Amino acid sequence: MGYYNKVKRSLRQLAGQEVIARVEFTCACRNIHDWRICPVGIDSNSVVFSLGVGDDIGFDKGMITTYNCNVQAFDPTPRWIEWIKSQNLPQQFWFYPYAIGGTDGTMKLFPRMPNGKPFSTMLTVMNEGVNDAVEGITVNVKRLSTLMTELCVSHIDILKMDIEAAEYQVIDDFLAADLPVYQLLVEFHHRFTSVPVQKTRDALDKLYKAGYRIFYITEKAREYSFIHVDTYKKYLQQI
Repeated sequence: MGYYNKVKRSLRQLAGQEVIARVEFTCACRNIHDWRICPVGIDSNSVVFSLGVGDDIGFDKGMITTYNCNVQAFDPTPRWIEWIKSQNLPQQFWFYPYAIGGTDGTMKLFPRMPNGKPFSTMLTVMNEGVNDAVEGITVNVKRLSTLMTELCVSHIDILKMDIEAAEYQVIDDFLAADLPVYQLLVEFHHRFTSVPVQKTRDALDKLYKAGYRIFYITEKAREYSFIHVDTYKKYLQQI
């Protein structure tokens, strides 16, 4: 990060427009396609959920190549559903055309149009910058607990989320349901003008109280890797 970028970020922090966070737990991170995981306890039997894949399944393939584990991937975007169908996919990659949220049923997603630019292919739960005439699309949405039941999954070793501002409701829901999630990799979207920075701060606080600790954070404090310390200790005892 250049000097002027550091100054800008410092000013945003002072103005309360940035998240101030720090690494809370030391782990020998492993880089899987720009996401950081803790390798302790991860093997071919690990359960990996990848929420929001778009047209980039590098993380999913990386987990399969590195650990020979199954990856359950989810994305409701019509364009990416068709893209996935056109790919030569490993047999351990399982795709489901659902959005993940805090309820079961349907939800409306909108094409992003940041700064008045043409619509991107990314969908978000926010209708930020979208003309009133644009109605968005209705997609099927399921709670994480519902998916775990349907897929006969008792726990999740790694939950990766890049779901365009829906991460807040998913975190609230899986914490309230006390779901056994070992590691959480998430991109927070407080950079959207319609998402208050306080939402990310609140999510960090809830995760900390639930036993999760940050073991990796990007320079802009948007992508985080969390680990549940109690589960980590159990894995260490098995080594």
